Amino acid sequence: MKSLYTIPLFILLFTQCTTSTDEGVTPNDTIVEDVVIEEETILEIQTGKSIDTVEVNGTKREYTIYIPSTYDGTSPLPILLSFHGLTSNMEFNYGYTKFHELAEEENFIVIHPNGISNKWVLTNNNNIDVDFVQILLDHVESSMNVDMNRIYSTGMSMGGFFSFHLACHLTDRIAAIASVTGSMYQPTINTCTPSRSISILQIHGTEDNIVPYSSIEGLLTFWTNHNQTDLSPEIESVPDINTEDGSTVERYTYSNGEQGTEVHHIKITGGEHDWPGFKGNMDISASLEVWNFLKNYDLNGTTNF
Repeated sequence: MKSLYTIPLFILLFTQCTTSTDEGVTPNDTIVEDVVIEEETILEIQTGKSIDTVEVNGTKREYTIYIPSTYDGTSPLPILLSFHGLTSNMEFNYGYTKFHELAEEENFIVIHPNGISNKWVLTNNNNIDVDFVQILLDHVESSMNVDMNRIYSTGMSMGGFFSFHLACHLTDRIAAIASVTGSMYQPTINTCTPSRSISILQIHGTEDNIVPYSSIEGLLTFWTNHNQTDLSPEIESVPDINTEDGSTVERYTYSNGEQGTEVHHIKITGGEHDWPGFKGNMDISASLEVWNFLKNYDLNGTTNF
């Protein structure tokens, strides 16, 4: 852990008096002729993991934040928002995603917000959780050097649903999103009005008994049409490196969207309502797949990293 501190720089210009004593000053008196005070302020930042709060509409909202040890405030870092599932919380999400380990390797800031009553609000009007995200981002952007063009959202299950909600209604701030076992149901699709093209990743198991795999057909159709990508995907089989997990993986890539946007789907045949790499399929790491996808995009489309 390391911190940056406020550093005051004082420049005092002194002159030795050589004038007469007409003004009541002797030749040996020292006069402070000019005092120039310049102050350079660097906010104190605690790297590593910490828990903080922001006030949203009179309610304190909690979040866990991880800042990589290399952060020194000189270069802007991207932000990854990771939202927990229904009945879960920010600490459990922090534990199984292990995004903090990737943040150290890849040099980004990861934030795990906490939902009220362990859930996220998905309504369109007066959404207290969208307000939470807005105020949280304002706070972080004002206190750290962050890349405002590279703010990403991901989540499991309801956290994935909420990431899609942000893609629909906070497109001016969220560069790209990834959902693991989340989805978009038709009423959400009908009211989704993103202001630009935005790349999305959907990771889902065919045997998910909580969020049915059949639900993702509609969202893939919506986003490929909205982004104007190729309608036919490239399909790639992922090596079945763990033959005992009862599942296999295929990648579906819809390319050539507006501003370089893409729609990706990772299909886990035999997969259930799990976070791959932590539980269920072990051929891939959902966390690594999420970051490797998201980091390629910013608010203008592709970053060509």
